[in-house]
Amino acid sequence: MDTRVLLVKHPIDESNFDEVGKALASGSVVAFPTETVYGLGASALLPDSVREIFRLKGRPADNPLIVHLLSDEDLEGVVSSVPDVFHVLYEAFSPGPLTYVMPRGERIPDEVTAGLDTVAVRFPSQPAARALLAAANVPVVAPSANVSGRPSPTRAHHVVDDFSGRIPWIVDDGPCDVGLESTVIDLTRQPIRILRPGVVTAEAIFEKTGIEAVFWKDIDQDGEVVRPVSPGMKYRHYAPRAAVRVVLPEEGVALSDRLLEMIEGSGTSVGLFISEACRDALRSKADKLPSAPHVYTYEGTSDLSRASHHLFDAMRTLDEQGVDIIYAEGFEGEDAVAYMDRLSHAAAAKEDADVRQVLFVCHGNTCRSPMAEALFNDRYRDKGWEAISAGLSTFPGWPVSEHTVEVLREFGIDGEGMTSKPVNRQMLNDVSLVITMTTMQREWLRCAAPALKDKIISMADVSERSHDIADPFGETIVSYRRVRDELNEIMQDLYLYLQELDLT
Repeated sequence: MDTRVLLVKHPIDESNFDEVGKALASGSVVAFPTETVYGLGASALLPDSVREIFRLKGRPADNPLIVHLLSDEDLEGVVSSVPDVFHVLYEAFSPGPLTYVMPRGERIPDEVTAGLDTVAVRFPSQPAARALLAAANVPVVAPSANVSGRPSPTRAHHVVDDFSGRIPWIVDDGPCDVGLESTVIDLTRQPIRILRPGVVTAEAIFEKTGIEAVFWKDIDQDGEVVRPVSPGMKYRHYAPRAAVRVVLPEEGVALSDRLLEMIEGSGTSVGLFISEACRDALRSKADKLPSAPHVYTYEGTSDLSRASHHLFDAMRTLDEQGVDIIYAEGFEGEDAVAYMDRLSHAAAAKEDADVRQVLFVCHGNTCRSPMAEALFNDRYRDKGWEAISAGLSTFPGWPVSEHTVEVLREFGIDGEGMTSKPVNRQMLNDVSLVITMTTMQREWLRCAAPALKDKIISMADVSERSHDIADPFGETIVSYRRVRDELNEIMQDLYLYLQELDLT
């Protein structure tokens, strides 16, 4: 698929959005900027298009979407009733980065709300987003335009990184102004509840309207969120591949000195997200650094607004530079709740012991290992495990073979968009178990990484009935079906094998 990019020119001529708006209304997926982050948009009235959003992102089906509208005049049929408190909040904060959860209307399908009887709506203020909504003239769902789990996109090239060749349109209007997703408030409860913090804080709501809002975590202390009513309540988000550590200010201690303490003696590749002023202070102490870190700075001195604007871009940029750990400046106070929420999610992702990874390895990462990854995740992703795959001899970005996609589709699994990755030392370090397709591949990896040999096994090691998996590359679809069926038969044995391991 060719991805077309609409470069927005200012002042905006709304007629330039006619083609992309028509495509959006008729079922195409369109990425576009809002004042918060870039969104992956589809018509909220077309269930197939909404399902395509979930497929493209790899988003859990029980994670509801936000519906984007031009104004409160478009609420008819989207919500079934409008609480009185909405009108006060709308006048104070909309259009803008505030999302309202209200009773769901008859026009909105189950796919949008994950079957809930409420729907989240917001009214973006970004000019290109508004021009697109006007051209489409339909309610538009638009979760952040990133693969689920990655940092949200605040620039068009972030969307290109995740979805080039997978979606037909990207609207490029430069970097987003805010840089953090919208605040989500539930208007169906009293007092109203903040379900996801954003730049519109409880304090700001009270100051502007006199309405008291409470954070949902301050009320719901009984257990986990089983069915989230808002994005960001249940699933991990905002996580770069690197580990993240938050560096908070201490009275009487310069942030640069705190950073030196934290990274001293580090043998890993370090990335820093700090202000220009902090970077300049570190330069004067460069002799104390174990090695030159990769640094992403925002302009000026320590500033929450500027840090928020650059946070997601910093995470992505430092990831691209291959760092192992990112030290990011933290902030304190009521205004910093949204920023620290995103940063805390990123920091917690690598420390989440509830989800462990298994790495499947074959030669080219276009047939066997991606097939194993897809089969494993289809069964066990919700049981505390997640699979990834890589190849011993491949180039990054090669699509998996057409036969692989086809035989997975026969099992109801979507393998479209999977691409190859070369195995590297960081992958081997990060995962709990490495499983090669053959014993020869196992021995090669053990020789290449002798310190990790105890967690490198082959398919033949899984159980008494398992064996090496032959490469179907270049053969007919019959061979691919044979490999799929062999892998499928081993998956239950593999899961039992994982349950018996002591991986603490």
